[in-house]
Amino acid sequence: MTQTTDRPNTDSVFREKPPPHPHYTLGTLVVLGIVGTLVAVGLGIAALMITASRDSVDDAIVSERVDSYLATNEPAGAPAIPEDVVGTFVPKAELPAVPAGEVNVAAAPNVPPASGRTTPAMVDVHFEIVEGVSTIDSGTGVETETWGYRMVDGPDGVIVGTPGPMIRARVGDVLRFTITNPESSSNPHNVDFHAVTGQGGGAEATTVAPGETKTIEARLLYPGFYMYHCAYGDIPAHISHGMFGGILVDPETPLPEVDHEWYMVQSEYYTTTKDPGLVEFDRDAVTNEEPNFVVFNGAVGALTGDNALEMMVGERARIYFVNAGLNLDSNFHPIGSHWDKVYQEAALLNPPLRGSQTTLIPAGGGTVVELIGQVPATIVLVDHALSRAVDKGAIGQIVVAGEANAEIFQDLSATPDDDAGPDGGGDHDMGQPAGESVSILAGAWTAQDMGAADEFAESEDPADYSVNTLTVKVGTTVTWSNDDPGQMHTVTDVDGAFDSGFMETGDTWSHTFSEAGEFEYYCLPHPWMRAKIIVED
Repeated sequence: MTQTTDRPNTDSVFREKPPPHPHYTLGTLVVLGIVGTLVAVGLGIAALMITASRDSVDDAIVSERVDSYLATNEPAGAPAIPEDVVGTFVPKAELPAVPAGEVNVAAAPNVPPASGRTTPAMVDVHFEIVEGVSTIDSGTGVETETWGYRMVDGPDGVIVGTPGPMIRARVGDVLRFTITNPESSSNPHNVDFHAVTGQGGGAEATTVAPGETKTIEARLLYPGFYMYHCAYGDIPAHISHGMFGGILVDPETPLPEVDHEWYMVQSEYYTTTKDPGLVEFDRDAVTNEEPNFVVFNGAVGALTGDNALEMMVGERARIYFVNAGLNLDSNFHPIGSHWDKVYQEAALLNPPLRGSQTTLIPAGGGTVVELIGQVPATIVLVDHALSRAVDKGAIGQIVVAGEANAEIFQDLSATPDDDAGPDGGGDHDMGQPAGESVSILAGAWTAQDMGAADEFAESEDPADYSVNTLTVKVGTTVTWSNDDPGQMHTVTDVDGAFDSGFMETGDTWSHTFSEAGEFEYYCLPHPWMRAKIIVED
């Protein structure tokens, strides 16, 4: 049931029409608001038009202050960089030949001397293709087929040609380059110069079949240090076989003189194995970017041991560095020093970075770095992706000789009798006292299984030491010699009974056993190198 209630009749409330009454105040406010808004919009548009029609005083002040700041904060000695770095040329027909005695080509790690010229010239360079078999790891005897470049009028007996010779010229010069491919070659080749502006960097015009010779002339427009390489056919295969090098184009105002200049190239070998003997090229490994060797100047050990670079305390050295790749970037680092200057990407018109630890060089790129010999030491040059250095060979050395400086570095644990040599570790050459001797073998540093079943057997393969288990009498002196090229090792007892410290290649160290027992030892940086001494009464 629906319930209804009484409610008032609302019709009766407004039964009569209310009298008219105007709203003057509300209408006036609305009109004034609209007018005010229109006036404000008009003023804003006028202001924007006035501002857009003239330069801002604030902008001019800011621009002036920025220019002043940049001028006063330009690094000392930094070259002025013009807006257009490619200037006008002296016509080729008017260029003289380089003066008599000027050297424009050198074999690694040497660098041709600066020309000293203030005007451009025609620079003649003649290369010849090299195809052959070369040793890429002298420590283990690994050989492989390499291709490369050599100077036609260079030193006799060059059979490797990797890296190719370093070329040096001056910005504005014309490079007249001739390439000869001997009839004995098996492949066509060419040269792509990263320093050359022209089709393929000159590659198409320099393609030579066996028995051919071709010549190009190319203007050197930009100063810097550039890679060159073969770009014929299967380009990765040609570069991976060793066909690369560097060309330096000095700026009009050359870099300041230094005490030493060196030429370095990092590259990769893609082989089927790392076993001793002749190994084959592995094309699949190239595609997978998995090199067995990463090296400086064409081979493991090319810049270590007897081949190490040398300088004195207080001297400054400059390295012209190319990363030939084929695939990997380089993380170039001097262990035990700093890059005092780094010309990034080898762009020599730009001011250098100062005090860098590691500089990155992409594949196909370059850099120019400088360091100072601050204290006697062996500076170790590496690709700091360290498996490439430790496992694959990307290690070089700079031996710095001279007076020690305790204000920069001092070994507080050293005794007064220590004869601090270049490595700061004392003299390990203790002579050859009577007793037994153990040789640390070439290639001992190569990584292997820590728990190998043949670790202490004389048949261990690969072998670390000439004797894996040596039995001696109490009172016997045992002398270890480091015969592993380019590698530092230690002879360290697992229980701390003795420790040789770091031994460089060629060093010896001796220990006399005064009590009976079994003494297992290993190498601190290469702990898979294990052997033992059994001492009997």
